[in-house]
Amino acid sequence: MPRLRPVHGMFFLVIALLAFGLGTWVARTSAPPKPPQWFIDWKEKVFEPLADDKLTLNDLQDLQPGELWLTASQDGPQLHYRGRLVTDEGPWHVEAELALSEAEHASLAKATGMQPGSKDQPLSAELMSQLGNKPVSELALAPQEDLAVGRLAVSLGDPRLRLQVDGGEAWVYPETGMTLLHRDGTLQWVRVVPRDTFKAGAEAPSPQTSP
Repeated sequence: MPRLRPVHGMFFLVIALLAFGLGTWVARTSAPPKPPQWFIDWKEKVFEPLADDKLTLNDLQDLQPGELWLTASQDGPQLHYRGRLVTDEGPWHVEAELALSEAEHASLAKATGMQPGSKDQPLSAELMSQLGNKPVSELALAPQEDLAVGRLAVSLGDPRLRLQVDGGEAWVYPETGMTLLHRDGTLQWVRVVPRDTFKAGAEAPSPQTSP
């Protein structure tokens, strides 16, 4: 058998290195993209507790600073918590609605005189502190810059439902209480509610308009 010359050995070494590099490149390009780190954190600390109907105003405030607002609706006065989340993908508008009983709605209406169409009113930090243990009934996040819906959906899998609604197409994930609305692939908002909300009827609740 002829001896392997050094030049032959170098040739095979180069081939091996090229093969290794190609394999690494293929592995990297075939690996599924990951969602933003902030979305992973919110999923654990906010979205999952809310889906379990265990998220309070204090819990949300610990992660996201914001203000409490009194808002008017056809169902009477509402309490909304609003903040601005800054991420590598750009800023997001964050808005959460607090769960109120019928008696609390009536009490707010009587105390404030709020009517449908009334202007929103900011409330004091002291009052917000007093309401810290109130449960959050709904949370919405709206990106302020263009973002592909797949950037977040990559960690959620295929939606259970795809609904054509005003403003685009809603991807519904009842098991996580989450709905993503996109228009032509551009995310409009993310909405999270307790998953039991989806069990209240035979179909998922109709996605609402942009927050």
